[in-house]
Amino acid sequence: MIKETGISLKEAIELDPLKRCKLLAGQDHLSNVITRVNIMADLEILNWIEEGEFLLTTAVHLGNMSHTEQMNLLKAMRKKGVEAIAIKVQPYLEKLDDALLELASEIGLPILQLDYNISFADVMEPILKEIFDKQSALIRRVEAIHNDMMELLLKGGSILDVARNLSEKVGNNIIIKDYYFDEIVCPEEVFDDCYFHEEVIDSYFKKHSIAIKNNKTTKYKIELAGTERDVYTVPIIARNTVYGNIFLINLNKEVLQTDIQILESASSIIALELLKKISIQEIENKYKVEFFDDLISSDKMRKSKAIERSNYYKFDKDADYCTLTISVLNEAAITDRLEHLNRDISKVMYLVDTYCQSKDLVYLVANRKSQINVVLMLKDKLDSIQESRLIAKQMEEMIISKMMNLKFVVGIGRVYRGIDNMYKSLNDSQKAVQAAENYTEARVIEFDQLGIYKIFCNSELREELFDFYNKTLAPLVKYDNKKDTELVKTLKIYYEANGNLKKMSEKLFTHYNTVLYRVNRIQEITKCNLEDERQRYSLQTAIKIMEMYGIDKKS
Repeated sequence: MIKETGISLKEAIELDPLKRCKLLAGQDHLSNVITRVNIMADLEILNWIEEGEFLLTTAVHLGNMSHTEQMNLLKAMRKKGVEAIAIKVQPYLEKLDDALLELASEIGLPILQLDYNISFADVMEPILKEIFDKQSALIRRVEAIHNDMMELLLKGGSILDVARNLSEKVGNNIIIKDYYFDEIVCPEEVFDDCYFHEEVIDSYFKKHSIAIKNNKTTKYKIELAGTERDVYTVPIIARNTVYGNIFLINLNKEVLQTDIQILESASSIIALELLKKISIQEIENKYKVEFFDDLISSDKMRKSKAIERSNYYKFDKDADYCTLTISVLNEAAITDRLEHLNRDISKVMYLVDTYCQSKDLVYLVANRKSQINVVLMLKDKLDSIQESRLIAKQMEEMIISKMMNLKFVVGIGRVYRGIDNMYKSLNDSQKAVQAAENYTEARVIEFDQLGIYKIFCNSELREELFDFYNKTLAPLVKYDNKKDTELVKTLKIYYEANGNLKKMSEKLFTHYNTVLYRVNRIQEITKCNLEDERQRYSLQTAIKIMEMYGIDKKS
């Protein structure tokens, strides 16, 4: 990247008083760019030198050094990024060693002989003024472009307009990747120049390890059409979160430092535009939630008014309806999990909304806390159940592909005729989610496939079920917790093996007599006779209740 905030040595030696100085070495390196001017009072300065330095010094230090030490000093300076040295040779030395000057020319470190009567301050002032003027001009340019882009958005422009404007300003191709809405924003002509199209750009960036949420400006080397190119990525950050990246590809000209500053300035504007889109989405979701709540309300007046307004969402009052409930699982151990959870929920809602639009579905998406409810008006009246299953499966696959680390479950409610009965499907899907979260590893579960668990999902029976569990299995769970035994596990294996003690022994990798002892202890503690069919079934039912409601064995 060109150091366009500095001046070349050629420009510097044309300023007073350097134009009266003699160039001793490095005549072929007048293009070296100076960004800083410093005085070397002692050799400790090597610890503080930065790239682009122009050092001013006297030969007093060189006079106290051996030839080898002098050579090593020049090499160390050049390695640190020193671009040129101006030395007051006399009266400290008659002249500099020829071998030293040859080395300076060889390593690209120009040396000027500075007259003893010229003060370092007189040298520094005009050079620093030139550097400051260039930096000020660059800052003004960045500020002007920033204001132009801000005005562009205020006049109704889009992020695509910003991308096109940036491409024109920096003279290179700009691509913006929005991670929140999962969009790639880029003028069509840029895709043509980059030799790839929109449908493959995401996989292209992943292939080159640049489709990641960078939190700082990063430079990559990639190959396009057989030519190595530089790609710079600038993060779009808001709320301490990376919402996207701006990609700059040097297809047309070398990338300047100013170009990166322009992109870093533009990233804040794009971040504000993304936050605006998110806010609009949140407001829309709020109205959808209010309508959804009215639609499932037990208040007949509220529900009736909602049904009257249902045509706004293109709902047919007499069509078949099914509700899907997507539950995003919370992980309280993660720092700032609530903020992450809300962001995950918003992202899932956006993905579901995008999917439904792509399939031309008649639908409504509304969330209640960590659950996202999707109301579907089904098209296939002959096989509406299969239609709802297919939609749920495709939604699951889409969410996994876009949010692979997200933990979630999807519940499918039964199909009901009439929008006034939609609330029944909602109850079903929420019960399916409850079952999926506690007793099965399946990510998608259909209420109709719960079998006997459908009875356990009945909220009116919850108190009776817990009472039944406490009177049957709870003593065994408490015994396991207190004695650190595995009697509950043994009981589960008992049912899996249909009471065959030999098979239990093999499954538990335990001696037959030990298994027999455990079975006897289970009967003693629970006061249930496993030979009695009704008592045996009671314990098995209690296990199902424990699994259904996620009753922690260690609680």
